Amino acid sequence: MAANYHNQQNQFILHKQVHNSSHDSTAQMVSNSLNLVNDYVYDPTTNIHYCTNRNSSQNNIQASSPPTNIQNIQTLDSPARSIRRLHSDDHDDDFTMVTYKKKKNNNNNNLMYHKNQLYQQSSSSVNNNNGQSSFQAHNHRIITNSNLMHQKVTHDSSQHHPDITIAATRYAHTRFPFSPFIIRFSTGNVKDKQAAEEITLFFKNEHQIDISFSNYRSSTFKCSSNEYDILLFVKDANSFTGLLDEDKWPPQIGSQYYTFPSSPTIPPQLSLIIKNVNFHTDINEFSSDLKTKFPEIINVIRLKNKFQQDIKIVKIEFVSTSARDQILAAGKINVNYRSYDVEEYIAPARVLICSKCCGIGHFKPQCTQSNETCKTCGLSFPDLKQHVCSNLPNCIHCGGEHLSNVVSCPVVKQYRAALTKKLLLVTNYNSTSTVNCYKYDSVQFPQLNSSLNPSTAGSHNIILSKLNELATNMEKLNDNIFKITLCNEKFEKFMKDKIDSDKIIQQEITVLKHNDKALEVNQVQHELKLKRYENILVKLLMPMLDEMSKVVLLLNHDQHGRPLDPGLKTNFEIIRTKLKLALEGKDLS
Repeated sequence: MAANYHNQQNQFILHKQVHNSSHDSTAQMVSNSLNLVNDYVYDPTTNIHYCTNRNSSQNNIQASSPPTNIQNIQTLDSPARSIRRLHSDDHDDDFTMVTYKKKKNNNNNNLMYHKNQLYQQSSSSVNNNNGQSSFQAHNHRIITNSNLMHQKVTHDSSQHHPDITIAATRYAHTRFPFSPFIIRFSTGNVKDKQAAEEITLFFKNEHQIDISFSNYRSSTFKCSSNEYDILLFVKDANSFTGLLDEDKWPPQIGSQYYTFPSSPTIPPQLSLIIKNVNFHTDINEFSSDLKTKFPEIINVIRLKNKFQQDIKIVKIEFVSTSARDQILAAGKINVNYRSYDVEEYIAPARVLICSKCCGIGHFKPQCTQSNETCKTCGLSFPDLKQHVCSNLPNCIHCGGEHLSNVVSCPVVKQYRAALTKKLLLVTNYNSTSTVNCYKYDSVQFPQLNSSLNPSTAGSHNIILSKLNELATNMEKLNDNIFKITLCNEKFEKFMKDKIDSDKIIQQEITVLKHNDKALEVNQVQHELKLKRYENILVKLLMPMLDEMSKVVLLLNHDQHGRPLDPGLKTNFEIIRTKLKLALEGKDLS
């Protein structure tokens, strides 16, 4: 009955369609009956049914699949996503915001379109006569986003994307991650290496802190006459936190006094972010509570978006790596009886800007431009030293009224965003490539049959023997490398111990030199005292003794003028002679 009905010409259908009775099903008969009742019109070129209901003011469009058979089974391209698929890495998750400019009533048509499509997909799962309708309907419901991805790639390729060079990527990866410590000298000529060595030795001896520098250099930029700066780049976060306190620094470096023109910014390695901080929360009170509970926190900053509006993320900066690591490991922080999620702060990538042409993505030695470009006015000249700048900022990238090498330029921001995406994409690819390990499936990859050719089998044996020999040699090589590694570790330990002993010996030598200088000073003072006492004895005591001896000799006579002690005068002369010999350093015997 259904087959005979389909073979007849129908006045409501604008085309002829022939169905075999073997392909008819209950779902198809119900669908065809509904088509007759609701005045549906079928378009064979687009596989779309149009409802021509006279009472409806607008045509409702319903996209349905043709009757399922083996020849027309194919995947349906749709922007919908599979339920079991993983989340996309894109921020919009493959969804595109669609705006309608004409009428809002079109949304009702789209809603009816999706509802009718879901209805026909569900109705196609009804079993047919030969039992293949279920399988075919399942294949019709296979949804892919290949067309959507193709459209997205085509759309993206039509837009201008900055070319991320290898130099820009390496620059973002290999630049010094910590801001330099800048010390300024106004006198003397202290070398950068000398300053780094003295600072390292001072912190080691006075504060028991190991300071490691990755680089250091001198600079006269932003210095007045007779001034020079030394920039010290630390290697790790512990060295950075050790140098943050300016009171711990030595009073002099190279026997010269110095000052700190500026303080370094806290790096991302010492920062965290607190999420979901309410806008009604007083940031000053929030900051004081945090600093009271965690004295290692020095700065609390509410972050802003690109429109300079406050967001619900607060950045906290530490002066201690242990406190930061402890809070990050916990993953939460409690403030005012509230628990907030804590995550690691990731700084934006640094953009490489050429100092010759102000171009983006290459160094000065790689620059292909012959002239030099002024970063202020944007004009190019063979020699910038002879250029008289108008001091009117004009960016060569966007034409804005700012310098050409500032990071706030929209073009530089766009390049930095693309660079950050590339860096994150490389990181995600490396992480997924290590996680998605291969698993052998014997069903998909069965073992091949053994060869019947004896020559091939013999060659296989030769190859296996060579492989075994190669594996044995590799094991021996690994053993030798292990022994060399042990010897290298012992040698490094010996060198480290020797360096420590040399430092101890150097300290002892310094102490001995200091004691020797003190002994020399004491000796000089002792000689001065001896000379002073000698002068007192010669110029004061000797004349006094002479006068006293004269008085005593006068009193040594009685009333008749006879001496009371005849040997008194001789004794005085003997004593005077001995004093004279003692002053001259001669023997008294």
